[in-house]
Amino acid sequence: MFNFDVNIILWAAVVLIVVMSQVLLGTVRTIMMVKGKKVFAIIIGFFEAAMGLTNAILVISNAVKSGINFFIVLFYSIGFSAGLYLGMLISQKISKDILSIQIITKYPDNTIEDLLRAKGFGVTCYRGSGKDGNLKVLNVICKKTNLEQLKKLVYRIDRRAMLASHTIEGLSGGFLYDIKSRI
Repeated sequence: MFNFDVNIILWAAVVLIVVMSQVLLGTVRTIMMVKGKKVFAIIIGFFEAAMGLTNAILVISNAVKSGINFFIVLFYSIGFSAGLYLGMLISQKISKDILSIQIITKYPDNTIEDLLRAKGFGVTCYRGSGKDGNLKVLNVICKKTNLEQLKKLVYRIDRRAMLASHTIEGLSGGFLYDIKSRI
């Protein structure tokens, strides 16, 4: 189980790299599927399956020859986790999601929308009424990467504001904060 051999460590490193690559490709494939890029998803899926099968054969044949080794299990797990982490990083880099954010506030004056406009966001305001009385609904369209900045600005003024966001497809026209080109 804890047999320490240079060959085991080398095989464990190969397993780590293959599993990390497989999980990374799986993450990118999922993004491509969600974005409707079928051909890319199929090509990536082919390589992901080939890596998975190769790794399964490698791990099983090694386990049959020399038994299950702690280092193989450890490096497999590290490779899986590293692949997830790298996949998330790549997802953030290639994702150009455009969001529509609704900000629901009871704040009566224009402080929130004035601040957002001063920071470069386009804001559309609506008046409404809710369970507890009058409120304002502010709508902002921006990239997903700007959401945290937007939240900080809003919560600086109204800690009780409600923010809801959803992804937009097929957007055209209007003012978009920090968006130079669309997908």
